[in-house]
Amino acid sequence: MSKRRRHQVKQTGTNQIEWLKHRMGYPSPEEREKIIQLRQELSMELLTAMVLGQKPDKVQIQPLIRKYGAEEVEYITRKLGTTLGELPTLIADDAKSYREYRHRYARFGTGLKFYTAREMDELYETNFKSMKESDGLNGVSELDRLLLFGWRDWEDITPPAIPPRPEDFTAPAPASYPAPINELLEWGADLTRSHDFLNESEFMLWRKHIPALTRMALDLGLLNSWPAEKASWAPWHAIHALGNLQAWESAPALASLADLENDWLSDHLPHIWAEMGPEVEPSLWMIIENPSASEKQRGLAAQSLKIMTEDNEAMEKKIVDGFEKILKNSKTFNPTVNAYLIHFLNQMDVVNEMEETIQLAFDEERVDLDIITPEDLEENDFDDDFDDDFDDELDDDEEE
Repeated sequence: MSKRRRHQVKQTGTNQIEWLKHRMGYPSPEEREKIIQLRQELSMELLTAMVLGQKPDKVQIQPLIRKYGAEEVEYITRKLGTTLGELPTLIADDAKSYREYRHRYARFGTGLKFYTAREMDELYETNFKSMKESDGLNGVSELDRLLLFGWRDWEDITPPAIPPRPEDFTAPAPASYPAPINELLEWGADLTRSHDFLNESEFMLWRKHIPALTRMALDLGLLNSWPAEKASWAPWHAIHALGNLQAWESAPALASLADLENDWLSDHLPHIWAEMGPEVEPSLWMIIENPSASEKQRGLAAQSLKIMTEDNEAMEKKIVDGFEKILKNSKTFNPTVNAYLIHFLNQMDVVNEMEETIQLAFDEERVDLDIITPEDLEENDFDDDFDDDFDDELDDDEEE
């Protein structure tokens, strides 16, 4: 009698890589390249499912877990969630992009030049021209290397390469700050860290330091310091502390962050302003209605007001009416600001209620069509709940 052979699961590239079995230390260069390739393949499978509108139920995720392993599926799922959060934003995307560059450079920048925001733009332009002249065949990998693109595929499997401060690097001397807020100078590039106030008295103690926190947020000696040094990230922690402290009085001063040459903070201003509570509203209207304020400042203020309308019907009506009043002004207007306002009104799903006002603004050429067109108002928003659903499914699998 012949014995029936057991079905043998075909070995995949994942379980052929020794490092993935123990995950201690760092993989060899050869293993590292194989892991990166597998992660790119897994990312494509997950993104394909996303584009097709498939929800990540267990029937679909189990084959990926069997093929790549639960830890890798979880890692890439969380990476995709972070990446989706890094997609271009309408306003201050330059700040977001430059902060992300500073962040990865601070960890892996040894041997590479540290670029200013302007130099980054020039590098992009040079690379684009090179790709255009060569039909897109050259230049991408070199740009990836110089700017450390794709780092989320390899950050956990690559030893840190923290760049030392060059001798010729110059920046203004930062100010000194008193306790307790001087602890922010030591938090470094952990951008998820925040101060938990133990009680009301500690909260009020920190509120006494709002002027100093505002100075820290605007301190050019910190904002322009070497990104691998802990203190260089203190302005990030300072603006978030101001939001937690509901420091509405600092809102007008923080707007100037948007106009810095190497801006890496202003994209977070709308959320921070919104945290400050209803008292900040007059300051935001003052920024929006100030024709001498930059378009970036005015757009960020409008975005913050839009955020403040969430789950607040009374505030929504007030903001919608205010936006409409600005859009109706045919004598003093800014096409870019008008485009921002229409974009946020569209996000609030109130465009139909203001159809006449918006159409007239388009007809009279008072809207920047490079930012938004009438056709854009008919498009549906992309479903961004995909990564959250994946996290839920993975958590369920881990519990089982």
